[in-house]
Amino acid sequence: MELLNSISSWFSVWDTTRALALTSYLLLFVSMVAGILQSMKIMPPKSRANLSIAHTLTGWLGLLFGVTHGLVLLYDTYVGYSIAEILIPFTAKKDPMEIGLGVIAMYIMFLLVLSSDLLKRLGKNVWRSVHYLAFPAFLMALYHGVTIGTDTAIPGIKIMYIITGLTVAVLVVLRINVSLKTKKKKQLLA
Repeated sequence: MELLNSISSWFSVWDTTRALALTSYLLLFVSMVAGILQSMKIMPPKSRANLSIAHTLTGWLGLLFGVTHGLVLLYDTYVGYSIAEILIPFTAKKDPMEIGLGVIAMYIMFLLVLSSDLLKRLGKNVWRSVHYLAFPAFLMALYHGVTIGTDTAIPGIKIMYIITGLTVAVLVVLRINVSLKTKKKKQLLA
């Protein structure tokens, strides 16, 4: 017990949940980037295999840190979140929209990692349809962090959000272009 009291004196609930949130977001970002790059046929097979490992690992870790971020808020005495406010979207007394979108992003992340683990049972078409939810989940997580993240006032964090958001947006556009070019090539060959 003395060890727990000692640790809690070093790290406040608020500092812990902020660190967990930023870590979760950055892991989600890396997972998004790795997933998008992996899906592009322009990447060499060995690179795509390494990106697949990074994508899966950062997806699971991002989910773990995100869930822990929410659960640590149960110990916050400043706002005082209930388990329902943390688990049920849009029920929080404070910032219900912003928190609700963060909760939905967490549920989508769970669905994404679960669907990947069940890929063989679901089939590639169902899995792919579910995986497209990664894009709105990323946007919701970004919105959640930017709008209620207390660290957003820090210039470096604001820049991090801008860079990560723009990076994913650019990669999505590139991915769409690669996909369209591939389809056009197949049509010409047919």
